[in-house]
Amino acid sequence: NNRVRNFQLKTAGMSFIKISVPSRVTAIAALGLLAGIALSWPLWNAGARSTFPALPIWGGYLTHTAITDLWPAAILIGLTVFAAAMPGRKILIVNLLVLLSLLCSVDLNRLQPWVWFYMLVFATAIFGKKETEYNTIAAFRWLLAAVYCWGGFNKLTPYFAEDNFPWFCDAFSWSKPAGQYTGLGYLVAALELAIGVALLRRRALPYFRTGVLLFHALIIVFLWKLNWNLVVIPWNIAMAAMVWVLCPAPEISGKQPGDTGRLPAVSLSRLPSPILFGAGVAWITPLLHFFYLWPHSLSWEMYSNTQPEATFFVENGRLNCTREMDEIWSALSFDDHTKLLLDDWAVKELRVPMFATKNTFRRIGAYLKQYVCPPPDKPGSSLYILTVHRWDKSAESMIEIPGKDLINK
Repeated sequence: NNRVRNFQLKTAGMSFIKISVPSRVTAIAALGLLAGIALSWPLWNAGARSTFPALPIWGGYLTHTAITDLWPAAILIGLTVFAAAMPGRKILIVNLLVLLSLLCSVDLNRLQPWVWFYMLVFATAIFGKKETEYNTIAAFRWLLAAVYCWGGFNKLTPYFAEDNFPWFCDAFSWSKPAGQYTGLGYLVAALELAIGVALLRRRALPYFRTGVLLFHALIIVFLWKLNWNLVVIPWNIAMAAMVWVLCPAPEISGKQPGDTGRLPAVSLSRLPSPILFGAGVAWITPLLHFFYLWPHSLSWEMYSNTQPEATFFVENGRLNCTREMDEIWSALSFDDHTKLLLDDWAVKELRVPMFATKNTFRRIGAYLKQYVCPPPDKPGSSLYILTVHRWDKSAESMIEIPGKDLINK
Protein backbone atom coordinates (compact mmCIF):
# COMPACT_ATOMS: atom_id res chain seq x y z
CA ASN A 1 0.00 0.00 0.00
CA ASN A 2 2.83 2.40 0.83
CA ARG A 3 4.51 1.58 -2.47
CA VAL A 4 1.29 2.24 -4.38
CA ARG A 5 0.74 5.51 -2.52
CA ASN A 6 4.31 6.65 -3.15
CA PHE A 7 3.99 5.74 -6.83
CA GLN A 8 0.76 7.74 -7.12
CA LEU A 9 2.33 10.78 -5.47
CA LYS A 10 5.42 10.52 -7.67
CA THR A 11 3.25 10.17 -10.79
CA ALA A 12 1.18 13.21 -9.82
CA GLY A 13 4.34 15.23 -9.24
CA MET A 14 5.80 14.20 -12.61
CA SER A 15 2.52 15.06 -14.34
CA PHE A 16 2.60 18.55 -12.82
CA ILE A 17 6.19 19.10 -13.92
CA LYS A 18 5.43 17.99 -17.49
CA ILE A 19 2.75 20.64 -18.10
CA SER A 20 3.81 24.05 -19.35
CA VAL A 21 5.09 26.71 -16.97
CA PRO A 22 2.07 29.02 -17.55
CA SER A 23 -0.28 26.10 -16.87
CA ARG A 24 1.57 25.34 -13.63
CA VAL A 25 1.22 28.96 -12.52
CA THR A 26 -2.49 28.89 -13.38
CA ALA A 27 -2.99 25.66 -11.45
CA ILE A 28 -1.19 27.11 -8.42
CA ALA A 29 -3.46 30.18 -8.58
CA ALA A 30 -6.57 28.01 -8.76
CA LEU A 31 -5.44 25.89 -5.81
CA GLY A 32 -4.62 29.03 -3.81
CA LEU A 33 -8.04 30.49 -4.60
CA LEU A 34 -9.73 27.25 -3.59
CA ALA A 35 -7.93 27.23 -0.23
CA GLY A 36 -8.76 30.91 0.32
CA ILE A 37 -12.45 30.25 -0.36
CA ALA A 38 -12.43 27.36 2.11
CA LEU A 39 -10.90 29.56 4.82
CA SER A 40 -13.38 32.40 4.18
CA TRP A 41 -16.52 30.40 3.41
CA PRO A 42 -19.01 32.94 4.86
CA LEU A 43 -17.56 35.53 2.49
CA TRP A 44 -18.69 33.48 -0.52
CA ASN A 45 -21.80 31.80 0.87
CA ALA A 46 -23.83 34.66 2.31
CA GLY A 47 -26.15 32.20 4.02
CA ALA A 48 -23.25 31.13 6.26
CA ARG A 49 -22.97 34.61 7.82
CA SER A 50 -25.39 35.88 10.42
CA THR A 51 -25.27 39.69 10.32
CA PHE A 52 -22.70 41.22 7.94
CA PRO A 53 -24.45 42.47 4.78
CA ALA A 54 -23.20 42.29 1.21
CA LEU A 55 -21.97 45.54 -0.34
CA PRO A 56 -22.82 45.51 -4.07
CA ILE A 57 -20.88 47.66 -6.49
CA TRP A 58 -24.01 49.62 -7.41
CA GLY A 59 -24.49 50.89 -3.85
CA GLY A 60 -26.50 50.20 -0.73
CA TYR A 61 -26.33 46.87 1.06
CA LEU A 62 -27.96 43.46 0.77
CA THR A 63 -28.77 41.09 3.59
CA HIS A 64 -28.23 37.41 3.01
CA THR A 65 -31.97 36.89 2.64
CA ALA A 66 -31.99 39.25 -0.34
CA ILE A 67 -29.49 37.32 -2.46
CA THR A 68 -29.13 33.73 -3.53
CA ASP A 69 -26.84 31.98 -1.10
CA LEU A 70 -25.28 28.62 -1.85
CA TRP A 71 -25.40 27.82 -5.56
CA PRO A 72 -23.03 30.58 -6.85
CA ALA A 73 -20.44 29.52 -4.28
CA ALA A 74 -20.87 25.87 -5.25
CA ILE A 75 -20.38 26.69 -8.94
CA LEU A 76 -17.31 28.76 -8.05
CA ILE A 77 -15.77 25.82 -6.19
CA GLY A 78 -16.53 23.47 -9.09
CA LEU A 79 -14.95 25.79 -11.65
CA THR A 80 -11.91 26.34 -9.45
CA VAL A 81 -11.38 22.59 -9.04
CA PHE A 82 -11.62 22.02 -12.79
CA ALA A 83 -9.29 24.96 -13.47
CA ALA A 84 -6.71 23.49 -11.09
CA ALA A 85 -7.01 20.05 -12.73
CA MET A 86 -7.06 21.34 -16.33
CA PRO A 87 -5.25 24.71 -16.29
CA GLY A 88 -4.65 24.59 -20.03
CA ARG A 89 -8.39 24.73 -20.83
CA LYS A 90 -8.91 28.43 -21.33
CA ILE A 91 -12.69 28.20 -21.43
CA LEU A 92 -12.58 27.11 -17.77
CA ILE A 93 -10.33 30.03 -16.84
CA VAL A 94 -12.58 32.49 -18.69
CA ASN A 95 -15.69 31.20 -16.92
CA LEU A 96 -13.93 31.26 -13.57
CA LEU A 97 -12.79 34.84 -14.10
CA VAL A 98 -16.28 35.95 -15.17
CA LEU A 99 -17.94 34.28 -12.18
CA LEU A 100 -15.38 35.79 -9.79
CA SER A 101 -16.07 39.23 -11.26
CA LEU A 102 -19.82 38.79 -10.85
CA LEU A 103 -19.54 37.57 -7.25
CA CYS A 104 -17.24 40.46 -6.35
CA SER A 105 -19.67 42.93 -7.92
CA VAL A 106 -22.42 41.61 -5.63
CA ASP A 107 -20.21 41.98 -2.56
CA LEU A 108 -17.11 44.19 -2.70
CA ASN A 109 -15.76 42.55 0.45
CA ARG A 110 -14.91 39.57 -1.76
CA LEU A 111 -12.44 41.74 -3.64
CA GLN A 112 -9.61 40.89 -1.28
CA PRO A 113 -5.98 41.47 -2.37
CA TRP A 114 -5.45 37.74 -2.89
CA VAL A 115 -8.62 37.44 -4.99
CA TRP A 116 -7.54 40.43 -7.06
CA PHE A 117 -4.10 38.86 -7.58
CA TYR A 118 -5.56 35.55 -8.76
CA MET A 119 -7.90 37.38 -11.13
CA LEU A 120 -4.90 39.11 -12.72
CA VAL A 121 -3.10 35.76 -13.01
CA PHE A 122 -6.12 34.25 -14.76
CA ALA A 123 -6.41 37.26 -17.09
CA THR A 124 -2.74 36.83 -18.04
CA ALA A 125 -3.17 33.10 -18.64
CA ILE A 126 -6.16 33.70 -20.92
CA PHE A 127 -4.15 35.86 -23.31
CA GLY A 128 -1.13 33.56 -23.34
CA LYS A 129 -0.32 31.47 -26.40
CA LYS A 130 1.28 28.05 -26.45
CA GLU A 131 3.53 29.01 -29.37
CA THR A 132 5.06 31.91 -27.42
CA GLU A 133 5.15 30.52 -23.92
CA TYR A 134 8.09 32.73 -22.98
CA ASN A 135 5.83 35.80 -23.41
CA THR A 136 3.40 34.44 -20.83
CA ILE A 137 6.25 33.61 -18.45
CA ALA A 138 7.56 37.15 -18.84
CA ALA A 139 4.13 38.62 -18.12
CA PHE A 140 3.76 36.47 -15.01
CA ARG A 141 7.15 37.66 -13.77
CA TRP A 142 6.19 41.27 -14.27
CA LEU A 143 2.93 40.66 -12.39
CA LEU A 144 4.72 39.05 -9.44
CA ALA A 145 7.38 41.77 -9.45
CA ALA A 146 4.65 44.42 -9.15
CA VAL A 147 3.25 42.79 -6.01
CA TYR A 148 6.66 42.51 -4.34
CA CYS A 149 7.91 45.95 -5.40
CA TRP A 150 4.76 47.80 -4.38
CA GLY A 151 4.40 45.65 -1.26
CA GLY A 152 7.90 46.56 -0.14
CA PHE A 153 7.62 50.22 -1.12
CA ASN A 154 4.31 50.63 0.73
CA LYS A 155 5.93 49.27 3.91
CA LEU A 156 8.60 51.97 3.91
CA THR A 157 6.55 53.94 6.43
CA PRO A 158 6.62 54.48 10.20
CA TYR A 159 3.24 52.74 10.39
CA PHE A 160 4.89 49.48 9.40
CA ALA A 161 8.37 49.93 10.86
CA GLU A 162 7.19 51.35 14.20
CA ASP A 163 3.81 49.64 14.62
CA ASN A 164 3.17 46.54 12.51
CA PHE A 165 6.73 45.20 12.52
CA PRO A 166 6.97 45.18 16.36
CA TRP A 167 3.51 43.60 16.45
CA PHE A 168 4.72 40.77 14.21
CA CYS A 169 7.84 40.35 16.35
CA ASP A 170 5.73 40.04 19.50
CA ALA A 171 4.53 36.65 18.26
CA PHE A 172 7.53 34.85 19.78
CA SER A 173 9.79 35.56 22.71
CA TRP A 174 12.88 35.01 20.54
CA SER A 175 11.72 37.55 17.95
CA LYS A 176 10.34 40.17 20.32
CA PRO A 177 13.67 42.03 20.84
CA ALA A 178 13.91 42.63 17.07
CA GLY A 179 10.75 44.70 17.21
CA GLN A 180 12.58 47.34 19.21
CA TYR A 181 14.76 48.24 16.23
CA THR A 182 12.81 50.37 13.78
CA GLY A 183 15.60 50.04 11.22
CA LEU A 184 14.91 46.31 10.93
CA GLY A 185 11.33 47.11 9.92
CA TYR A 186 12.56 49.31 7.10
CA LEU A 187 15.08 46.61 6.15
CA VAL A 188 12.31 44.01 5.83
CA ALA A 189 10.39 46.37 3.55
CA ALA A 190 13.51 46.97 1.44
CA LEU A 191 14.16 43.22 1.15
CA GLU A 192 10.63 42.63 -0.14
CA LEU A 193 11.14 45.36 -2.72
CA ALA A 194 14.46 43.73 -3.67
CA ILE A 195 12.68 40.44 -4.36
CA GLY A 196 10.54 42.23 -6.92
CA VAL A 197 13.62 43.72 -8.57
CA ALA A 198 15.30 40.30 -8.61
CA LEU A 199 12.35 38.88 -10.54
CA LEU A 200 13.32 41.22 -13.35
CA ARG A 201 16.96 40.04 -13.37
CA ARG A 202 17.32 36.32 -13.97
CA ARG A 203 20.99 36.37 -13.01
CA ALA A 204 19.98 37.41 -9.50
CA LEU A 205 17.31 34.74 -9.15
CA PRO A 206 19.51 31.87 -7.88
CA TYR A 207 20.35 34.07 -4.89
CA PHE A 208 16.73 34.97 -4.17
CA ARG A 209 14.80 31.83 -5.04
CA THR A 210 15.37 30.09 -1.71
CA GLY A 211 15.15 33.41 0.11
CA VAL A 212 11.63 33.91 -1.23
CA LEU A 213 10.57 30.59 0.29
CA LEU A 214 12.06 31.64 3.63
CA PHE A 215 10.38 35.05 3.40
CA HIS A 216 6.92 33.56 2.93
CA ALA A 217 7.54 30.78 5.44
CA LEU A 218 8.29 33.37 8.13
CA ILE A 219 5.12 35.31 7.26
CA ILE A 220 3.06 32.12 7.55
CA VAL A 221 4.60 31.14 10.89
CA PHE A 222 4.05 34.58 12.40
CA LEU A 223 0.47 34.88 11.12
CA TRP A 224 -0.31 31.43 12.45
CA LYS A 225 1.11 32.27 15.87
CA LEU A 226 -0.74 35.60 15.98
CA ASN A 227 -3.93 33.88 14.75
CA TRP A 228 -4.65 36.81 12.45
CA ASN A 229 -5.99 36.86 8.87
CA LEU A 230 -5.15 33.21 8.31
CA VAL A 231 -6.91 33.33 4.94
CA VAL A 232 -3.77 34.83 3.35
CA ILE A 233 -1.63 31.81 4.26
CA PRO A 234 -2.57 29.97 1.01
CA TRP A 235 -1.73 33.15 -0.91
CA ASN A 236 1.76 33.21 0.62
CA ILE A 237 2.24 29.57 -0.32
CA ALA A 238 1.00 30.25 -3.86
CA MET A 239 3.31 33.25 -4.31
CA ALA A 240 6.34 31.26 -3.19
CA ALA A 241 5.38 28.36 -5.45
CA MET A 242 4.96 30.68 -8.44
CA VAL A 243 8.39 32.23 -7.91
CA TRP A 244 9.89 28.75 -7.67
CA VAL A 245 8.21 27.67 -10.92
CA LEU A 246 8.95 30.86 -12.87
CA CYS A 247 12.45 31.63 -11.72
CA PRO A 248 14.38 30.46 -13.46
CA ALA A 249 12.34 28.85 -16.22
CA PRO A 250 14.51 25.96 -17.50
CA GLU A 251 12.31 25.45 -20.56
CA ILE A 252 13.38 28.79 -22.07
CA SER A 253 16.48 29.85 -20.14
CA GLY A 254 19.26 30.91 -22.48
CA LYS A 255 17.44 29.73 -25.60
CA GLN A 256 16.31 33.05 -26.98
CA PRO A 257 18.42 35.37 -29.14
CA GLY A 258 19.89 38.31 -27.29
CA ASP A 259 19.32 36.72 -23.88
CA THR A 260 21.38 38.81 -21.46
CA GLY A 261 19.77 37.70 -18.20
CA ARG A 262 17.05 40.34 -18.08
CA LEU A 263 13.46 39.46 -17.38
CA PRO A 264 12.21 37.68 -20.35
CA ALA A 265 14.27 36.53 -23.22
CA VAL A 266 11.98 38.96 -25.05
CA SER A 267 12.04 42.68 -24.30
CA LEU A 268 9.00 44.16 -22.59
CA SER A 269 8.28 46.43 -25.54
CA ARG A 270 7.87 43.40 -27.80
CA LEU A 271 5.33 41.60 -25.64
CA PRO A 272 1.79 41.58 -27.07
CA SER A 273 -0.42 44.22 -25.46
CA PRO A 274 -3.21 41.86 -24.28
CA ILE A 275 -0.84 39.64 -22.31
CA LEU A 276 0.52 42.69 -20.49
CA PHE A 277 -2.93 43.64 -19.20
CA GLY A 278 -2.62 41.87 -15.83
CA ALA A 279 0.92 43.06 -15.17
CA GLY A 280 0.09 46.58 -16.34
CA VAL A 281 -2.88 46.82 -14.00
CA ALA A 282 -0.75 45.49 -11.12
CA TRP A 283 1.95 48.11 -11.73
CA ILE A 284 -0.11 51.19 -12.63
CA THR A 285 -3.21 51.15 -10.43
CA PRO A 286 -1.35 51.58 -7.09
CA LEU A 287 -0.16 54.94 -8.41
CA LEU A 288 -3.79 56.04 -8.60
CA HIS A 289 -4.17 55.39 -4.88
CA PHE A 290 -1.87 58.34 -4.16
CA PHE A 291 -4.51 60.54 -5.82
CA TYR A 292 -7.44 58.83 -4.03
CA LEU A 293 -8.58 57.25 -7.30
CA TRP A 294 -7.99 53.60 -6.38
CA PRO A 295 -8.87 51.61 -3.25
CA HIS A 296 -6.31 50.76 -0.61
CA SER A 297 -7.24 47.06 -0.69
CA LEU A 298 -6.15 46.69 -4.33
CA SER A 299 -2.90 48.68 -4.10
CA TRP A 300 -0.60 45.95 -2.68
CA GLU A 301 -0.42 47.60 0.74
CA MET A 302 -0.46 44.37 2.71
CA TYR A 303 0.55 44.83 6.37
CA SER A 304 1.47 48.49 5.77
CA ASN A 305 -0.98 49.54 8.51
CA THR A 306 -1.98 52.61 6.50
CA GLN A 307 -5.51 51.46 5.67
CA PRO A 308 -8.48 53.66 6.66
CA GLU A 309 -10.48 52.36 9.62
CA ALA A 310 -14.04 52.96 10.72
CA THR A 311 -15.72 52.71 14.12
CA PHE A 312 -19.47 52.77 14.71
CA PHE A 313 -20.52 54.59 17.89
CA VAL A 314 -23.79 54.23 19.82
CA GLU A 315 -24.46 56.79 22.53
CA ASN A 316 -26.33 54.53 24.94
CA GLY A 317 -24.31 51.41 24.20
CA ARG A 318 -27.32 49.40 23.09
CA LEU A 319 -28.82 48.25 19.82
CA ASN A 320 -32.40 47.20 19.25
CA CYS A 321 -31.30 44.23 17.26
CA THR A 322 -31.58 40.54 16.56
CA ARG A 323 -30.03 37.90 18.76
CA GLU A 324 -27.19 37.44 16.24
CA MET A 325 -26.36 41.14 16.18
CA ASP A 326 -26.54 41.31 19.95
CA GLU A 327 -23.98 38.51 20.17
CA ILE A 328 -21.65 40.34 17.78
CA TRP A 329 -22.02 43.63 19.63
CA SER A 330 -21.49 42.02 23.04
CA ALA A 331 -18.40 40.15 21.87
CA LEU A 332 -16.64 42.86 19.86
CA SER A 333 -17.75 46.28 21.11
CA PHE A 334 -15.49 48.30 23.43
CA ASP A 335 -15.50 51.50 25.51
CA ASP A 336 -18.38 50.33 27.67
CA HIS A 337 -20.03 48.69 24.65
CA THR A 338 -20.45 51.98 22.80
CA LYS A 339 -18.08 51.35 19.86
CA LEU A 340 -17.54 48.67 17.26
CA LEU A 341 -14.53 48.55 14.92
CA LEU A 342 -15.93 47.47 11.56
CA ASP A 343 -12.83 45.47 10.67
CA ASP A 344 -13.22 43.39 13.84
CA TRP A 345 -16.76 42.58 12.81
CA ALA A 346 -15.73 41.63 9.26
CA VAL A 347 -12.89 39.39 10.43
CA LYS A 348 -15.17 37.73 12.97
CA GLU A 349 -17.97 37.01 10.52
CA LEU A 350 -16.41 36.94 7.05
CA ARG A 351 -12.91 35.85 8.17
CA VAL A 352 -11.36 38.64 6.10
CA PRO A 353 -10.85 42.38 6.64
CA MET A 354 -13.50 44.68 5.21
CA PHE A 355 -13.11 46.31 1.79
CA ALA A 356 -12.01 49.67 3.16
CA THR A 357 -13.33 52.82 1.48
CA LYS A 358 -15.29 55.76 2.83
CA ASN A 359 -18.22 54.70 0.69
CA THR A 360 -18.35 51.14 2.03
CA PHE A 361 -17.91 52.44 5.58
CA ARG A 362 -20.89 54.76 5.15
CA ARG A 363 -23.02 51.94 3.81
CA ILE A 364 -22.22 49.70 6.75
CA GLY A 365 -22.96 52.64 9.05
CA ALA A 366 -26.37 53.03 7.40
CA TYR A 367 -26.99 49.32 7.92
CA LEU A 368 -26.11 49.49 11.62
CA LYS A 369 -28.09 52.69 12.16
CA GLN A 370 -31.38 50.86 11.62
CA TYR A 371 -30.74 48.97 14.86
CA VAL A 372 -30.22 52.12 16.94
CA CYS A 373 -33.02 53.39 19.16
CA PRO A 374 -31.72 56.64 20.67
CA PRO A 375 -33.48 58.34 23.60
CA PRO A 376 -35.08 61.68 22.71
CA ASP A 377 -32.28 63.67 24.35
CA LYS A 378 -29.38 61.69 22.86
CA PRO A 379 -27.74 62.05 19.45
CA GLY A 380 -27.96 58.30 18.88
CA SER A 381 -25.08 57.12 16.70
CA SER A 382 -22.10 58.21 14.65
CA LEU A 383 -19.52 56.76 12.30
CA TYR A 384 -15.87 57.69 12.85
CA ILE A 385 -13.43 57.23 9.96
CA LEU A 386 -9.68 57.38 10.62
CA THR A 387 -7.27 58.14 7.76
CA VAL A 388 -3.51 58.50 7.92
CA HIS A 389 -0.67 60.05 5.96
CA ARG A 390 1.69 57.21 5.19
CA TRP A 391 4.90 59.13 6.03
CA ASP A 392 3.64 61.60 8.63
CA LYS A 393 2.01 60.25 11.77
CA SER A 394 1.07 63.75 12.90
CA ALA A 395 -1.18 64.11 9.84
CA GLU A 396 -3.78 61.56 11.00
CA SER A 397 -7.37 62.74 10.66
CA MET A 398 -10.65 61.57 12.13
CA ILE A 399 -13.99 62.55 10.65
CA GLU A 400 -17.35 62.02 12.30
CA ILE A 401 -20.49 61.31 10.32
CA PRO A 402 -23.65 61.71 12.45
CA GLY A 403 -26.17 58.93 12.25
CA LYS A 404 -28.74 61.19 10.59
CA ASP A 405 -26.36 61.61 7.63
CA LEU A 406 -25.83 57.89 7.14
CA ILE A 407 -28.05 57.09 4.20
CA ASN A 408 -28.20 53.81 2.31
CA LYS A 409 -26.86 54.82 -1.11
